[in-house]
Amino acid sequence: MNPATKKVTRFGLLTALSLVLGLLDRAVPLSALLGGFVPGIRLGLANTVLLYAVYLMDRPSCLLLMLVKVLLSGFLFGSLSAILYSLSGGILSLLVMLLIRRRPAASALVTALLAACSETLLLIRVPAPRGPMLICAVLIGLAFAAALAAFLIIRRHPAFGVVGVSMAGAVAHNVGQMLMAFAVLRTPQLLFTYLPVLIGVGAAVGCLTGIIARRVFQALRLSPRI
Repeated sequence: MNPATKKVTRFGLLTALSLVLGLLDRAVPLSALLGGFVPGIRLGLANTVLLYAVYLMDRPSCLLLMLVKVLLSGFLFGSLSAILYSLSGGILSLLVMLLIRRRPAASALVTALLAACSETLLLIRVPAPRGPMLICAVLIGLAFAAALAAFLIIRRHPAFGVVGVSMAGAVAHNVGQMLMAFAVLRTPQLLFTYLPVLIGVGAAVGCLTGIIARRVFQALRLSPRI
C-alpha cells in the first residue's frame, strides 16, 4: 500500500472509530452516576481518537480529523450548539496536546496542580460536601493523585508519556467548552463552580483513556511519532 493510500485509509478508520465511540459516550450515563450535578459530562471516549492522531499523524491531518469528527458528530447526534461547544473544546485540546507532546511529564505536573486548585475551590465552596458533591470531591482528589503519579512515572519511564498528554488534552477540552459556555451564556459563576469539577473529572478520565491508548499502541505494535 502506497503512503497516500495508507494515509487516507487511516484517516477514514479513525473518523469511523470516533463516531462509534461518540455513540458509546452517549450510552454511558456518567452524569446520572454523579447525581446530575455535572450535566452533559461524558467519558470522552471519542476524544481518544484525537490522541491517537496526535501521535500517528501530521498536524494538518490531526486538525482535519478533529473538524470532521466534530461536524459529523454534531449533525448526526447533536445540534448546532453542540457543534459549537465541541469545536471549542476540540481546538484547545488539540493545540495543547500538540504543544506538550514532547514534554509529557510537565503536562502531568500541570494537570496535578490544576486538580489541586480545583479541589481547593470546591472545598472552599462546600466545606462538608455530601452526595454528588462528595463524589466530585473524591474524583478530583483521585485525579490529583493520578496526575502526580503519572508525573513521577513518566520521569522514570518516558514510554508512559501518552498518559500525561491524554490528561492534559482531556482537561483542555473541558476548559475550552466551559470558556465557550461563558462567552455564550455570560455567566462567570460557571468558572468558579462548574469548571473546577470539570477539570478534576477530565483529569481522571484522561488518565484512564491515556492508559488505554498506551495499551492499544502496544497491542498494535505502533511506534508513536514524537
